[in-house]
Amino acid sequence: MQTTLRINDTTYRRAKAKSSELGLSLTRFFEEAVEERLAKLDEQPIRGKFSLPVSSVAGSRLSQEAYTRRIQGASVEDDLAGLK
Repeated sequence: MQTTLRINDTTYRRAKAKSSELGLSLTRFFEEAVEERLAKLDEQPIRGKFSLPVSSVAGSRLSQEAYTRRIQGASVEDDLAGLK
C-alpha cells in the first residue's frame, strides 16, 4: 500500500540517515519502527478497564431518603478492608 505521511523535518532527516547507516530503505525503516511500536502496545495491559463485583441482593428500590441515609452511613474503609 502506498500512502503519504507528514513527518517533522528533523525526524525525517534522522530516520533517513539512520536507515542509510543500517542499509535499509527508508520505507523499510519506517515499517520496522511502526511494527516495533505496535508490538510494544500489544504487550501492555489494557488500561482503564476493570470489573465490578456482581451483587445477588434482591429487594425493592430504596426511596431517595433511605438511599441518602445509607450513603451517608457508608464506610469506604470497611468495604475496602472486606476485599483483602
